[in-house]
Amino acid sequence: MEGKDFYRADPIASWLIEKCHLTPVTLGMLSIFITSGFYLIAATVTKTLILHEEHLGLLQDWFAWVWICLLNPIIFGYYLWSFKAIYRLIEYLEKSDSVDTTEAEINSVLLPYQKSWRQFLALGAAIAFGIWYFSLQQDVYNWTGSDGSIPALTGAINAVAIFYAGSILVLNLTTNVWLLHELLGKDNKRLNINPLHPDRCGGLSPLSQYSLNTAYLAAIIGTMITLSKYQFISQGIAQEYWYFNLTILLYIPISLICFFGPLLTARRGMRKAKEELLSEIARQFQEDYKRIHTSLKSDGEILKKEAVKLQELRSLYTLTNEFPVWPFDVTTLRQYLLSVVTPLLPLLLKFGEYYFKRMVVK
Repeated sequence: MEGKDFYRADPIASWLIEKCHLTPVTLGMLSIFITSGFYLIAATVTKTLILHEEHLGLLQDWFAWVWICLLNPIIFGYYLWSFKAIYRLIEYLEKSDSVDTTEAEINSVLLPYQKSWRQFLALGAAIAFGIWYFSLQQDVYNWTGSDGSIPALTGAINAVAIFYAGSILVLNLTTNVWLLHELLGKDNKRLNINPLHPDRCGGLSPLSQYSLNTAYLAAIIGTMITLSKYQFISQGIAQEYWYFNLTILLYIPISLICFFGPLLTARRGMRKAKEELLSEIARQFQEDYKRIHTSLKSDGEILKKEAVKLQELRSLYTLTNEFPVWPFDVTTLRQYLLSVVTPLLPLLLKFGEYYFKRMVVK
């Protein structure tokens, strides 16, 4: 298994990684400079850097810069990360002996990443989204709807690029969960969990970190959705785009899937390993107890030694019963919950402002 096995079917990812030698962070930062330059050139040509009319100039449109400086680097960065992170995770699982895998198993789970239909599907979805985005701008009070079609076309081109990367990202994350299930979650798999590992995740902290990173992605996308809703409410056009409410309602379930989806693939194996250990201890306890019960008239010292063994087995059972069955700790869960709540703050503030104004008017 090599890293390129995950992205060789995507010519853009191959070019960025192998030819340009870009990392997720450098690609994210580079996207800020390229998109900023692209927008500034378009605004300069159309003389829409600053406007004093019914529309906003580019330098006055805060939402455009949030899009450029937040959404662009995150989507493009995660686009490359989705290829590299799963490779590093599988590599760690192999080296740590947490699960026994064969070369044939690894090769079989790599096949979905090498299907070219994924790129065509993503491109078609991105073009459709770009057309929808372009048609939307005439009703929105921002820079892309300020002067003719060039600003709107500029935003639509950026939207196509983001949606393409985002579509590949979603396909990768979905395939990654399937891959983890194939390697960790099948009935014939037994995880070699280290319950006393210092990461407090049974030695699977890279898996919990991977899940947390996908949850952060969902939180950032949720932030952009709520900021869009905030903008629509501020401009009095929220009713026209009511379907945005559906995306907000879907945010929490999607966030849960992003975080717990990869973790569930290991939980089954961790629980199975724990139950097998408990069963072995319980079976040994039952055998020793029966033997003592049938020899109650034996020497007192022998009975005492057997009773001590039973007590040790009970202590071992209690200790084993405390073994983790989820590959995350309390700190990771706390970070996830914070990431879920944060994107909802703009809407909560806007609704609070709305109801406060109503109370003042009354």
